[in-house]
Amino acid sequence: MVSEKRKMRQKQAAMLISISKAIAEAGTPSHRLEAYMQVILEKFNFSGQFVAFPTAIIASMGDGENQRTYMVKTKVGDINLGTLQRINSVINDIENNVINIDTALETIQHIKDQESEFPNWLLVLSFGIVGVGFSTLFGGGWLDVLASFCLGVVTGIIARTGENYFHLSHVTAPFAAMVVGFLAILIHHYSSGINYVLVALSGLIVLIPGLGITIAMRELSTEHLVSGSGRLAGAVTVLFLLSFGLALGYLIGHRFFGDEAFTLSPPTPEWFRYLALVFTSMAFTVIFKARIADVFWIFLSIGIAYAGSQIFKLWLEQPFISLATAVFIATAGNMYSRMTDNPASVMQIPGIILLVPGSMGFNSLTAMYTHDTITGVQAAFSAALVAVAISVGLLAGNLFVPPKKDL
Repeated sequence: MVSEKRKMRQKQAAMLISISKAIAEAGTPSHRLEAYMQVILEKFNFSGQFVAFPTAIIASMGDGENQRTYMVKTKVGDINLGTLQRINSVINDIENNVINIDTALETIQHIKDQESEFPNWLLVLSFGIVGVGFSTLFGGGWLDVLASFCLGVVTGIIARTGENYFHLSHVTAPFAAMVVGFLAILIHHYSSGINYVLVALSGLIVLIPGLGITIAMRELSTEHLVSGSGRLAGAVTVLFLLSFGLALGYLIGHRFFGDEAFTLSPPTPEWFRYLALVFTSMAFTVIFKARIADVFWIFLSIGIAYAGSQIFKLWLEQPFISLATAVFIATAGNMYSRMTDNPASVMQIPGIILLVPGSMGFNSLTAMYTHDTITGVQAAFSAALVAVAISVGLLAGNLFVPPKKDL
């Protein structure tokens, strides 16, 4: 009897370790992961604790002499809303006695090994569509939108190729930025003129770690100092790599085609901006590997973020626009979680993407590379304030509607 109980405990511990590793590599922040795993420990009547870092998880489970400590190496994964949904479904099935521990372990392992249900070509196309969406938000014209789509596709091709080649994966960010910077100058030279700064930023927008900066600030604000510091350092490093690569691409382009000022075009009409938001929502569904059934909720989240920022702009200035909008997004995400029993991240993350200060931080480093130090420092400070405002807004939203789950 004791032996069977011990085996059951070992299976439960193995399942908990697998769950924590899977949701960590799906982009879950440390504070959410630790809180979620603590809830699951209580459901299994386990005493223990989880400590999460961006690249590792330490778990201690058991009482007294029976306590065991595990350390699991994890990868810094991209956001994968589909994995979070599937893990959440497994936990719900265990709670409702629909499946047993053995089935849960097998299912979780299958989830970790499962490929995205979207083909590679669609993911690459989504990079271009997101580039279109952000170029319209940045006030680009028709030529800017078309160029942003092309450069977004180029970024997607490089990013997907980098995942399959070990050495290329370490230089994906600067290499993509260099290629995009050069191509932006090339398009500007041979076309009637584009705002190549805006176009390059839009084409690279998916790689810019604005969400990583925001998550890091949120971890720091919830006293996860090691994880927050590590994640912030990683995000800033990516920003440096991107801005360095872009500066190199500009340099090569100017050497070939000479120094040319970028061209400002009339922005696209208002109706196209709304249409771009619809397609951007679909593109984020693919990039975040969410379920097709979640397209509506992702679109609603992005709609709330855009409408909120436009409305609050009438009375507020940054960073308070981002603060107020983040409160709305957090509240909406928690309400969605309570109604559907799904992770609140499905609604919160896509909406936050429109608010994150990645482009501001990117522009600050770009300005510093051109020796415009004052502009660069001002932009960096503004980016930090916006990141803090979003983090506070997300935490404040939990006061109005507490989350049902911590995913």
